[in-house]
Parts: sequence; C-alpha cells; structure tokens
Amino acid sequence: MLNKLRIAILVGAALLTQSALAADQNRTISYLTSWGLPHGARADLENTKVDTFLLSFGKWDAEGNINSSDKIIDIPPYNPWSLDNNAYETWTTLKLDHPEKKMMVAFGGQNDEIIWSYITSQVQREKLANSLVNLLKTDYPVYKKGLKPEEMQGECLSKDDKGTCQMNHNQKAGTVQLDGIDFDFEKAARLTPEENDNLLKLSQRIRQLLGPNSKKMLSLTTYHVGADPIECSTTDSKDCSYVNSDHSGEVLPLLSKSKGVFDFYNVMAYDAGHNFKYKVAMSNYAKALGDKSKLILGTTINKQWAPDGNFAESKENNLERAKWQAQNQYGGFFVWTLGSNTEQMNMEHQVEYINDMRKAAGDNSTPAPDVDYTAPTAPANLQASVSGKDITLNWQPSTDNVGVTGYWIYRDSRKTDATPFTTWKDNAAIAGVEYSYHVVAHDAAGNRSQASETVNAKIVQDEEEDAVVHPHAPKGLTVDSVTKNALNLRWKPVNNVTVTKYHVYRNGVKTATTANSELRESGLTAGTTYRYYVIAETAKGVQSAASATFTAKTSDDTVVAPSESDWKTGTAYKAGTVVTYQGKKYRCLQSHSSIETWNPVAAFSLWKAL
Repeated sequence: MLNKLRIAILVGAALLTQSALAADQNRTISYLTSWGLPHGARADLENTKVDTFLLSFGKWDAEGNINSSDKIIDIPPYNPWSLDNNAYETWTTLKLDHPEKKMMVAFGGQNDEIIWSYITSQVQREKLANSLVNLLKTDYPVYKKGLKPEEMQGECLSKDDKGTCQMNHNQKAGTVQLDGIDFDFEKAARLTPEENDNLLKLSQRIRQLLGPNSKKMLSLTTYHVGADPIECSTTDSKDCSYVNSDHSGEVLPLLSKSKGVFDFYNVMAYDAGHNFKYKVAMSNYAKALGDKSKLILGTTINKQWAPDGNFAESKENNLERAKWQAQNQYGGFFVWTLGSNTEQMNMEHQVEYINDMRKAAGDNSTPAPDVDYTAPTAPANLQASVSGKDITLNWQPSTDNVGVTGYWIYRDSRKTDATPFTTWKDNAAIAGVEYSYHVVAHDAAGNRSQASETVNAKIVQDEEEDAVVHPHAPKGLTVDSVTKNALNLRWKPVNNVTVTKYHVYRNGVKTATTANSELRESGLTAGTTYRYYVIAETAKGVQSAASATFTAKTSDDTVVAPSESDWKTGTAYKAGTVVTYQGKKYRCLQSHSSIETWNPVAAFSLWKAL
C-alpha cells in the first residue's frame, strides 16, 4: 500500500511539474488548415504574431494509427524540385526559421468525432498514447532551395551528371519536431462522463510517457457552453452563456480533474449566434478550472453559426474581445483560422487581421497605443433626389482619426451596396414604391460609424404605368463555373409576364444585356470578388426590381459546384449550396473543397440536413 501511495505521489508531482509550462500568458494561437493554404503562404506567415499554430486536423483509428488532413504531418517523398505537399513544406520551414513558434496538431473536431470511441479500453489508450508520443518525437526533415553548402545538413541529395551538388534544388536544411497535441474534444451529441474520463486517462498516460522534463504541450479545446451549469440546457439564468444547448456543462468533470495535465484550454467562445455571452462562458470555465491564465478565448475570422443564419463577426468586436481577455488576466486568444476563409480574405489580410488582434491584446495586459479604436463620424446631411427612374443619394463626408475607407448603403434597413464616394445611385428602384435609406461609414480597422439620418424617396409613377404589370425580380443567381478570368452567371427565368431582356449589373454598373437567363462574363481579373444583380425588362420597357446581389470571385480555374447537384469529392462548395447525398438533401454551412471524409453524413459542421 505504501509503495502504491509513493508511486501516486511521484506521478502527481510529475504532472504538476509539467503543468508549470503553462506559465505563458497572453498567447496568440491560430488554427492552420491544410486546405485553402496558398503556395507561398510562408512568406506571409513570417510576419504573423501568432506564437502557437494548431495544424488541422489529425485523427486516429481503433488500432492507434494516426493520419491527418491532406497529410499535413506525413513526411513526403523527397523531390529535388517540389515536395508536392504545400502544407507540410509551409509549417516545417516556418518552424525551422522560427523555433520560438510552437507547432501542435489538433486532433478531433466534429468531423472526426468517431475517434473518441477508439479510446474506451486501456489497451486502446496504451496503443494510442505510444503512437502520439512517437509522433511528438519524430524528426521532420526540412527542405529548401538555394542553400549555401554550409547551411545544408547531411549529404547532397541532388547532383548533376558531373557529380556537382545542385544547390538550386531542394536540399535538407535541418529537422524540426512537433511541440504538442491539441484535443478538439467535441461531438454533435453530448459528451458523456465516460468519454471525459477516457480522454483524461489518455492524456495522463501521455504525460507519463513523455516524462517530467519534457517540453511538449497538451491542450484541450471544447465547446463554448462546456462549463455552463447543466441546468442551462433548459433554464435561463445569469450564469448561462447560452440556453437550450445539449452541451451545457458537458466537460465539467474533465476540467475539475485535469488541472495538472493540460498546458492551456481553448474555449470555442463563438459558433452560437449573436446573443452568445462569451464573458459568462469564460467566467464559468474559470470557476471550474480555478486558473484564468490557462484559459484561451476563442474567436473566428470566418462565418459562424447562428439561429437566424450564418454570419461573420465584425473586426471591431474581435479586437474588443482580444483586448478584454488580456485586461481580465486570461491566457490569450485563439483564431479560427489561418488558411481557408469564408470572407475571401487572402493570407496577407488574414495575418494583418490577427496581428491587429494581437496589438489589441497588447503586452502585460496593456493595449498598444497604435491600435485604432476610433470610429468615423456618422455621414451627415443625407439627401435623396429623384430623376426619371433613378434615386440618387448624397451626403457630407465622414471624418476619422486615421481615414475613412468607404460607406455602406442601406435600403429598407438592409445593406445594399458599398462605395468609396459620397454619392450613390439606386438604379434598381421601382416606380411607385417608397424606400428608406441610411448610410454607415467605416475605416480600415473595421470601426464603423453610427448610422446617418434616414431619408425616404419614391419614383412617381404616371397613370399609364399604374396598370402595368411589372416583372418579378429575377431569383436564383448562381455560377456554374469559374476560372481566373471568366465566370458563367445563371438565374431562374421570370415567368409572371413575358420578359424580352435581362440587364446584368457588375459592381453597380450595367455590363451586359441578354435575352437569355444566363451570361458568360469574360475579361475579368483573377482572384477578384465581383457583385452582381439582374433586372428583367418586358418588350414595353417595364423593368423589374433588382435581384438579390450575388457575390462571385474569380479563381485559378477552380470549378465551383452548381447551386444544386449530387455531392462529389474534389469540388469547391460555397455556403448555401444544396447537394443530394445518399438520397437526402443537405445545405453547405461554410465554404470548403470536398474530400471523402467531409461528406454530408460525416461532416456535421459543414453540412445541415434539410
């Protein structure tokens, strides 16, 4: 009995010693996805203030075998010209050049929730723990071109016919290791106490195998409501960050028992709609864990789920959250994600966005002085004038401490268009219909002004027009193919009256008129976002209201899925696309390129059954 007690004390001391690694505060963490990661991303990532990357995603099978998305942690075959694995090359070269940056693998997520059923027995956990420890001790070769002979590690890997080492080919520059493992502990269904206990035992065993002097890290990522009182699943109170969630309080048993196991805890304080109380969520986690410094506030620069439709959080709010967690002595913030982006931000802009959040968090919990928190003044003296069949808005320019970037136009309280100017023409107004308008200014930091005053305007309709039947506004705008310089627009034909032509507007300017319900747009710029709407017209010149604005982006010959089709792999799906899979219809929740394991049945976060 005494020996068992001594062993328990030694193991506990080892775990507590390891947890001292978590003394770092004000971390800046980001997921790094293998998909949507452009070639040359490392050049942008060199400038990021992120200190810890969560490589997305890893999983294991029932035998403890490990694999990852797009083989991001698989050592590729050597090739003197190209490794044919952009994600691997990106993170390994970044780690070699910046050893202070931590590289962890995120295992799990809702798409791979089956992995939690593979750690139910001690035998399974033992196999997996050894596999994960071996993964953390793996030396990953790093290859670079243009090395100097003294920078090359080992023998020359590529020589010419004369035996001369080809330094313009890939040569081994060194090796790197992964720094840790993140368990993205989530499921569509509620996590059970048994599943909490299984993950705790696995994590404790990994710590034991690594030893007390290891610098490898373990972290835990959980749903935003995981530490809420269980009663919040049915009853609201001031202690509930969200009500009516099946996941309220689901990881409370794990939090209370794992204080010496995990270096930090990522709280997915988003993906719950506009009314989610992230401050309450973090407070509940702090009460359960007893250590604020190990809690990381989750944010996203991509669209998130909401009961009334997906939406992207404003940059202003994300800056405020990064600042808030630092001022309240939490452990930092994490971002979903660098790589694939639903808002069509390129890697450079994603890095700038996260760096701005880092500035907001500041050092030693003090916001940096160069962060712009000042919103522009509201546009003043908004006026609407009617001329013929057009309504024109004019207003006085807003002012800002740095500079106004542009203005958003709202018609009947809905964002309709954007412009960098102080005048805007509504070419889609229908005679006889009164509209209300207001304008909001914004700056480059994402700060937005208060709304201008609201003005009303109506195009007067003569008596002959009163008896005219207007065509319905075209619906169903979509694209069925996109290349770097062209795209095919389609829409549903208007059929309430006979329509003879359709006018197509790009970025508010009419670019084409066609008798068909489709149009091929060519001569476009690669990687550019365009806004389209369509107006129908009868033979008598009677026009419809404008269709809803449709946004499309040119690409490097990537085929975009039709608005409705059978689900296929290797296809770029946009949010809102409907597919048929195994006889059922599903709607895409966030833009992505499909792979076999992300089918609508398996990928709950990407698809919703209709």
